[in-house]
Amino acid sequence: MKRIFILSVLFLSLGSVLQAADREKRPVEPFDRGIGRSTSVFIPAGTVGAGVSFSYNDYSFGNGLNDAGYQMLFSMIQNFRGNMMSFGIAPHVSYFIRDNLSVGARLDYDRSILGLANLDLALSDALSLSVGNFNYMKQSYTGAVTLRNYIPFGQSRRFAMFTELRLTGGYGQAESYRMGYDEVLEEGYKSGTYQDIYQFEVGLVPGLSAFVTNEVALEVSVGLLGFNYQKVEQVTNQVERSEMERNGVNFRINLLAINFGLSFYIPTGDHRMKKNQ
Repeated sequence: MKRIFILSVLFLSLGSVLQAADREKRPVEPFDRGIGRSTSVFIPAGTVGAGVSFSYNDYSFGNGLNDAGYQMLFSMIQNFRGNMMSFGIAPHVSYFIRDNLSVGARLDYDRSILGLANLDLALSDALSLSVGNFNYMKQSYTGAVTLRNYIPFGQSRRFAMFTELRLTGGYGQAESYRMGYDEVLEEGYKSGTYQDIYQFEVGLVPGLSAFVTNEVALEVSVGLLGFNYQKVEQVTNQVERSEMERNGVNFRINLLAINFGLSFYIPTGDHRMKKNQ
C-alpha cells in the first residue's frame, strides 16, 4: 500500500514538472488591448459628414448686490454694473477615408462684447480705484484641417469616443475704448486701442458622440492639448504702435470651452440604407 502511494506521488510530481517545462518553452506573447485591430465599425468608410457646433452666453452684472454670498466674496467690489455677451458658431464637413477615420475642414466664427458701465475697487479706506464707460469687442475667424478617429464602446454602434487632431490658423480683430468728458475742453472724448490678431494652433480635441438616429448624432468635445502661437499688432489712439508675440503648450481641461454640436452622417455606396420596394 505504501509503495502504491509513493508511486502515485512520483507520477503527479513528474506530471507537474513536465507541464511547467512545456509552459517555459511556449513563447510569451506581448499584451495587446487590440484597439488598433478592432473590427467594430462605428462609421463606415465613404460616409460624408456635416454639422455645426454653437455657443451663446449673455451675462448681466450688478444684480447680486443684495445677495449675502456676493457681498462676502466680492466685498472689495462696489457699484459693479455691466454686461457681457459671447457668441460662436462652427460649421464643419468630413469624409471617412477608412472605417472610423475621417478627414475634414472646419470654420469658426467667435464674437465677444463687454460693456462696463462702472466698477469701484476699494482696497482700503484710503485706496480705491474706479473704472467706468469701458467697452471691449473682439471677433475672430479661423479655419482648420481635421483628422478624427472614433473608438466605439465595445461593439456599440450608437456610442463612441473620438480624438480629433486640428491644424488651425486664423485672424481676429479687437477694440477696447473708453468714453468720457473733458472738463477743461468741455467736450467728450474717446480713447482706445485697436488690435490685429494672427494665430496658429495644433490641438488635440477629445469628445463623445451619440447617435439619436441612423444619420444624426449629438457630440460634445473639449480642447485639451495644444501648441499655440499668436501675434498681436495694436495701435493706441491712432498714434502709438506696438507688437506682441507669444507661444506655448497647454495640457489642461477648460470647462468653459466645452462645445456641443449636431452632426449628420450620410453613408454612401453599399452602406446607404435602401428603401423597401
